This record gives sequence, structure tokens and C-alpha cells, in this order.
Amino acid sequence: MNVHRIARSLQILSSLLLFSLPTIETIAKETFIFTAPPRENIEKGKHTYGPIASYLSKVLGKNIEYHHPGNWLTYSADMRKDKYDMVFDGPHFVSWRISKINHTPVVKIPGGFIFKFVAYRDNKEISKVDNLVGKRVCGHPPPNQGTLRLYNQFKNPMRLPILVPVKGWRNIYNAMMTGKCDAAILPEKIYKKVDPKSKNSKVLFSSSPVPGQAITVGKRFNHQDVIKIRKALLSKQGQAATKNLRKRFASPTLKAANKEEYEGVSQLLADSYGFSEQLF
Repeated sequence: MNVHRIARSLQILSSLLLFSLPTIETIAKETFIFTAPPRENIEKGKHTYGPIASYLSKVLGKNIEYHHPGNWLTYSADMRKDKYDMVFDGPHFVSWRISKINHTPVVKIPGGFIFKFVAYRDNKEISKVDNLVGKRVCGHPPPNQGTLRLYNQFKNPMRLPILVPVKGWRNIYNAMMTGKCDAAILPEKIYKKVDPKSKNSKVLFSSSPVPGQAITVGKRFNHQDVIKIRKALLSKQGQAATKNLRKRFASPTLKAANKEEYEGVSQLLADSYGFSEQLF
């Protein structure tokens, strides 16, 4: 092999090595995924969460994109695989990510969740939670927090209520009142609106309060990023970026969140597929 051929071979090898290494431009375009449960379709998801992703991309100088998960199976599976860098959802999932995949909560919807199990006032067969064994209960399918709280009241899996899936809290209450089910699962705030003086229904159970929904961030964001994200979302500009989210969940503002307040809430997921403690 002559000198020219050797030089040419080295040139080709150098080119291949250069192409195999990430360029500064490629690194700069690294994407961080922001997601939320598929409680709305993709268009509404983009409308609600897209502005937050765009705003934080500008604040951090990093490419953050909202990805709609499509369905609950995909959402929960990818969460367990730690594929999401930023997530907004309920306190039971927030608690799980904090304890299992080292997420950090940054901001939350203030207040908290209290769920009530209610029945038609004149239903003499049902006066307590134990009476719901084998009875129809209207609610959202699991892993909705209210439904998990219902199941958590029954230790024998062979003696559970029969869940009747209904979409929308007011629809759940109306379904119970029209006889589609014997009881209903409702957030306290909704119950106070649909039957404020309990004239038509009775409360069988009130859950202990837990913190509100929150945004958490994963390990790919460094400590300085976390501080910037929290500060940005609590700023005036952050309030504008979260306007659609806050309207969606009837929250006038957001507040800083911390790990301690979500400790132990993940226990609600203990019997849910994929989240059982024995898998870890």
C-alpha cells in the first residue's frame, strides 16, 4: 500500500469517527419529555401543557417537548421505565416517582384531595362502606385516586364493589341519582357543588387529605435546573404559561412543592399492576 493510499485510508477513518461523535448542535437539541395522564385527547393535551413546555425551554435553554401518552397503559409503563423527564399528575403518582425513580416535586396545585363515597339518601340498604360489597359504584377507572381509595377499604379482593365507569365527576353523581349505580366516588369540592347540604345523598366515607397534583422533574435535570424551573413557574410569566392548566383544574395559582408532603401516598398504588412493591 503506497503513502497516498495510507493517507486516504486515514482520512476516511477520521471522517467516520467524526460522524460517530455527537456534535455540539446535536447535544444542544437533546429533548426532555414533559407529559401528563391521558385524561384529555392530544389536542387538549397540547393546549394545556404545550405552553408550559415552550416556556421552560426558553428559561432553561433546553428543548422540552410535551408528549401525549395516548393511553393509561403506555403512560404507566413508560413512567415505570423512567422515560419521562417532567410530569404533572396526581399525588399517588408523584409520591411513587419521588420514592422509586428520584423525581423532585417543583410546584403543586394548592389545597388537597379529600374523596367522599356517597349513596342516595333514601337507600336503606347502604349506610356504611361495608355495605358496598358487590354493589355498583360509579367512578373513574383505576388508577384514578378516588377509585384506588375505594378499593383500599376492602382487604379481601373477592369482596369488592363493582365499579361502573363513568366519565366526569358531575356525570358520576347524576348516574348514581338516576339509579345506574348504588354509590359514587366524588372529590369533596365537587360534592359540595352537586349536593352542598346533602339533601339528596349521604356520605359513607371521607378520606384523609393528601396534597394536590404536582409537577415533578427527573434526574436528567440538575439541581440548578430544578431551582430555575420552580422559580420560573411561580413567576408572573410562569402564571401565564400555566394559565390553561390552572383553568383546567380550577386553580387560581400554583405553590412550591416538597418531597415530605407526598411521603407514603404511593401506598394507594400498592395493589396496582406494575406498581407493586415486590417488583422493586
